[in-house]
Amino acid sequence: MYKYNFNSMSTMVQLSINQELFANDLMPIYKLFATVEDTCSRFNEDSELSKLNQQPGEEVEVSHPLFSILKEALRFYEETDGVFNPGILSAIENSGYTKSIELIKGRELTAPSPIAPVFTKIRPYQLDEAKQTVVLHTRIDLGGIAKGWVVDRAADILSDIGYGFVNVGGDIRIFGSLPRHLNIGIEDPFDTSKMLSSIQVSEGAVATSTSIKRRWTVNGSSKHHLIDATTGEPSASTIISSTVTAPTAVEADVLAKVVLLLGEERGKALLSVKKNPAVIINEVKEIWRGGE
Repeated sequence: MYKYNFNSMSTMVQLSINQELFANDLMPIYKLFATVEDTCSRFNEDSELSKLNQQPGEEVEVSHPLFSILKEALRFYEETDGVFNPGILSAIENSGYTKSIELIKGRELTAPSPIAPVFTKIRPYQLDEAKQTVVLHTRIDLGGIAKGWVVDRAADILSDIGYGFVNVGGDIRIFGSLPRHLNIGIEDPFDTSKMLSSIQVSEGAVATSTSIKRRWTVNGSSKHHLIDATTGEPSASTIISSTVTAPTAVEADVLAKVVLLLGEERGKALLSVKKNPAVIINEVKEIWRGGE
């Protein structure tokens, strides 16, 4: 397998494919990631998302990539009854996550000035597909789902060339027909030098959501980026790591996050219904496997 790595979206993008890629093969992938980063980064005040967040209540025409991501996010908001909720930007910022994670990870931060409203349980926005417009009801963050979206599209592009997989910060999407399954190790969330379990995939995607990797402290209190939609605060779920498979990276990313946010009882119940192969690790390192 040929391997190609580059940095984007504050993480490493890894392409593994059975065919050698040349500049004209890689350029559409580079442009795709650059476009999504420029479109959806909430840390870039000139990004399309940042400008949209400055226009709540107004009907705004948006680009095709942003509209497509917004459409997916709204679908999962509705399917999960708001457990997956893109309208949590103010809540995230109130918890101190105001800069790119590499600038705050593991650091002690001063409590930010609260942004009002802290959190509102309302539909985050409405879309008009005919006009490709959006009206925001609250400020939104699309980081996780944008990553899944771009992984899926990169895999679609590469599937015309050969078989392999795309790995972006642990969101993995297989393309083409692999000659054998992938055995993906699942890290000990408390010690990334160790593997606690593994999951096998031969098609589709796998994603992990964890409350450990993106952590910081505010006035001595530990915070993380996974917001409980019922409180507007970082989730108190006893699930520390949720690894889930699904047909697409977008679905795997969302489901992994939803399972973690639901907690052990409801998260396991959801996976038992969906029958997606999954591995859950809780705060005392108990491992639960489902869907296999």
